[in-house]
Amino acid sequence: MRAIAAILTCALLFGCADFSRFHPESKPLAIKKPSPKFAIDTKWWTIFKDDQLDSLIEEALANSPDIKIAQARIRLARNEAGIADAQRYPQLNIDGSAVRERMSATGYFPPPLGGSTLNFGQLALDFDYDFDWWGKNRAALNAALSEASAKEAESIETRLILGTAIAQSYFMLQSNLAKLDISKHILQEQESLLRLAKFRASNGIESDYRVSQEESNVAKSRLDVSRIEEAVKLGRTQIAALLGKAQESGNAIEPRIDPPPQIPASIPADLIGMRPDIMAQRYRIEAATNQVVVAKAEFYPNIDLQAYAGVQSIGFGNLLKSGSEITSFGPAIHLPIFNAGMLKSNLGAKYAEYDIAVEGYNRMVIDAMRDVSQASTSLQSVITQISAQNELMKGLEKAHKIAFSRYREGLGDALSVIETETPLLSQRNIKTDLDEMRMETILQMIKSLGGAPMPGGSTRSNPG
Repeated sequence: MRAIAAILTCALLFGCADFSRFHPESKPLAIKKPSPKFAIDTKWWTIFKDDQLDSLIEEALANSPDIKIAQARIRLARNEAGIADAQRYPQLNIDGSAVRERMSATGYFPPPLGGSTLNFGQLALDFDYDFDWWGKNRAALNAALSEASAKEAESIETRLILGTAIAQSYFMLQSNLAKLDISKHILQEQESLLRLAKFRASNGIESDYRVSQEESNVAKSRLDVSRIEEAVKLGRTQIAALLGKAQESGNAIEPRIDPPPQIPASIPADLIGMRPDIMAQRYRIEAATNQVVVAKAEFYPNIDLQAYAGVQSIGFGNLLKSGSEITSFGPAIHLPIFNAGMLKSNLGAKYAEYDIAVEGYNRMVIDAMRDVSQASTSLQSVITQISAQNELMKGLEKAHKIAFSRYREGLGDALSVIETETPLLSQRNIKTDLDEMRMETILQMIKSLGGAPMPGGSTRSNPG
């Protein structure tokens, strides 16, 4: 007991450490807790109500090497946390040895023991327990748990990146498929105008200039069709690559025309606090905080309770005989006194790592706020443009209907019908571009929020 008291006295006398000159220099930005009516959906793609897109994303997530790597990192982090957790409990082991050794004839033991070759045997039950009075092991466990949580959040971020990449390629492909259909229709109209111009020129009603002009328009339309056909093939190939499948698998994607999803009219900026990358960085701040605790605990005495009980003998046959018993019990202390500033440098490094984690978090928060603001502004802008485009197309559709009605009643000619339909088709191409832009902007909104904001409160229908 006196030995234990002496060790504790040494701990109190020499275990005092001055941390006054060490402190964090960074402070994380405060984010309000999101309203309960908003939630992040890990299956955000379902808001597009497109079963074909659902299948593509789910297949990619199931087979992606990046996702499997992220899952393996989670398992690694969890097992490392298990290792840290084991340090908090008593350790009990059985150790044994069997050694044949020649004793020195001029050493500690005189002949006949000296100079002989003997068998040494030992079998003991070893016990070791770290009291962890300064919370070092607990802090190490908390740091490991925070790292595991960070890996889980990063896995969600990896899923989000892959899913939005597939959705973006998918919507671009759907836009190109729609534009290809329109461009083929425009080509047919241009070819009809060319035939009509040639017929009128052969009868002296039209000049050769008009024929040349229509030939140029046909050539341009064919070029447009070829260019869009190439874009469609590349889009199918890109999606197949994201799925990790052969190029031909992208050919199974069919054209779809689905209405855009509804997005809440007002998105609170503090919803970004649920973004997986920001959550991962917040967990890393927690891990860095606990690593500071571990570094501080290194300044204090480390006190273990050690014991063993077993048997030991010279000659294996005597190992289990009476009198071979060995026992030991008592505390052990490790007390740092002089280490050339190593512990202080280590503590300073841990505070620096904390500051790095905090500033990385602050940068993410600022960037996320910017991304949400830009996506929201762009979405409202494209919705306004689509509304104006719809009004423009209404006028062109009305003119085309009038020309077609006059032609059907014998009051107009086919030229007027074709000439009013061609600009309408061109404007439909522009409308298709705007629809694609709207989908891309919605994806940017989803990505900037870390997932789709589920409708819960006022929503505004998207026109067109």
